[in-house]
Amino acid sequence: MIAAVAPTGPPWVQILLSAVGLLGGTGGVVAFATVLSQRRKFRADTAEVLTDTALTLIAPLKTRVIELEAETAEARRLALVASEQIGDLRGVVDEVKTLMRGWRAAILDPNATLTQLRDLMHRD
Repeated sequence: MIAAVAPTGPPWVQILLSAVGLLGGTGGVVAFATVLSQRRKFRADTAEVLTDTALTLIAPLKTRVIELEAETAEARRLALVASEQIGDLRGVVDEVKTLMRGWRAAILDPNATLTQLRDLMHRD
């Protein structure tokens, strides 16, 4: 068995040799230099992908917003119609209440006759 000998020399030499070994010699250095030189291209490609993705996601959202705005406008129109109908119905209810109060007063009148009550009912 051969015993491993601890390397001797300055620590920076060991670090440099380790870095060169990790990078795979010249091929690793070239690859590292290529990555550094193409950094702008990578950024531009990344920005393009992000922009395309954002546009792909935003288009359906815009369509949905348009649909929701149309639904909101229709709901507001229906609410306005319902409000007008409620106002009309309140007026009719007030008229019926007035009519029924008049009938009640006529019926409870001690001097009321059947003929008078029939005439009152046919008038209204």
